[in-house]
Amino acid sequence: MSSFDLINMALRNLWKRKLRTFLTVLGVIIGTASIVVMISVGIGMNVGYREQIEEMGSLYVITVNAPYSSDSKSKEKVQIDTASLEKLKKIDGVEAVTPVLQEYFTLIDGRNVYDTSIMGILPETMEAMGLDVSTGRTLQEGDSMAIVLSAYAKTGFYNPKLSWQYRWNGSQSIEIDPYNDKFQITYDNSYGTKQMDKSIKPKKVEVVGEMKENGQNSYYTVMPLSDVEKMVAEREKYRKAKGETGNSTKKKGVYDSAMVKADDINSVERIQQELKDMGFETYSLVDYLKQTQETSKMLQMVLGAIGAISLIVAAIGITNTMVMSIYERTREIGVMKVIGATVADIRRLFLTEAAFIGFMGGLVGVAISYGVSKIVNVVGVSMGQQTLSVIPVWLGLLGIIFATFVGVAAGFFPAVRATKLSALAAIKTE
Repeated sequence: MSSFDLINMALRNLWKRKLRTFLTVLGVIIGTASIVVMISVGIGMNVGYREQIEEMGSLYVITVNAPYSSDSKSKEKVQIDTASLEKLKKIDGVEAVTPVLQEYFTLIDGRNVYDTSIMGILPETMEAMGLDVSTGRTLQEGDSMAIVLSAYAKTGFYNPKLSWQYRWNGSQSIEIDPYNDKFQITYDNSYGTKQMDKSIKPKKVEVVGEMKENGQNSYYTVMPLSDVEKMVAEREKYRKAKGETGNSTKKKGVYDSAMVKADDINSVERIQQELKDMGFETYSLVDYLKQTQETSKMLQMVLGAIGAISLIVAAIGITNTMVMSIYERTREIGVMKVIGATVADIRRLFLTEAAFIGFMGGLVGVAISYGVSKIVNVVGVSMGQQTLSVIPVWLGLLGIIFATFVGVAAGFFPAVRATKLSALAAIKTE
């Protein structure tokens, strides 16, 4: 029996019993749609987690810190300096490295000031490190005394001559124009008050951009590392002249931390491990991503298992349909054997019918799943949620293949039963 004849006969047999075939296929449709939608919700949550984490910064960037307490037995103190930075650059898979110097300076706009945390980095690495801007541009190589304002600077300026109570009770509303106002910066955090030191001369700075609100880094005002180092050196010199050397903790060429950019997200964990082996402490958003992926994976398994129950019920329905079909077609099976159909032909016929039931149910079930997924996402967006359901192409194809496999598996026992019928006994059956 040719494959064409086999398929043609299988379709005609299914069409003869339209209602039964429809109800059996309906069970597969419900089962397939259930399992695909359930898994898509888990995938959607995983995508949502990743989108939220990416808003906090780049998944490719690793923050490197020196350990708080070094091992007393170690001959070499682990710290982030010029020598260790060179070692970081040589790690396989590292695309960019920048030392980070964190300070607390005061920005001046006319009579108003803004006390801000400063992040000093190599300006050419700002974009690579995922430090995005909402307006303007990032720092670039060659920038000098240029800054990218904190995302919250516009609401942070105040008049230092006003009392604290009046300053923060909402009575004043200070507006700044980042790109037209003339800004200065000073390490004198008492600037504008009676305690300010007039011998400390503020320096002019140019605002080239504003940080985007995406995580902890958006609270920093970013400045070229060399400019921050110069201001720190001036401050240390000033403190020594005032006899305040006890408060100095900064050493030239030693940095608070470093940022390392991996060339591939799959390299982040390996690079982190190498950094830890060197004695550094590391942190990256991939750490959070792994935790959320583990949670999402468990959820996908639970939801998938719930959906699989419907498909198991559908498999029982296919088995029942095929067994009933054998009883109704006993005489037909006997005639097929008498006219030369082999045991393999009969088995293939019943398996083909079962496969068609599974395939048609899977195809329609996946189509319905896409519709349900769309509705779920529309409802989720209207409620202020992110993407709740995602059905990638591989999941749709897997749903159809799995439903077809379930159909074949469910039809296997009835097919074997059909091959064991005696031809003469089958012909005599009315």
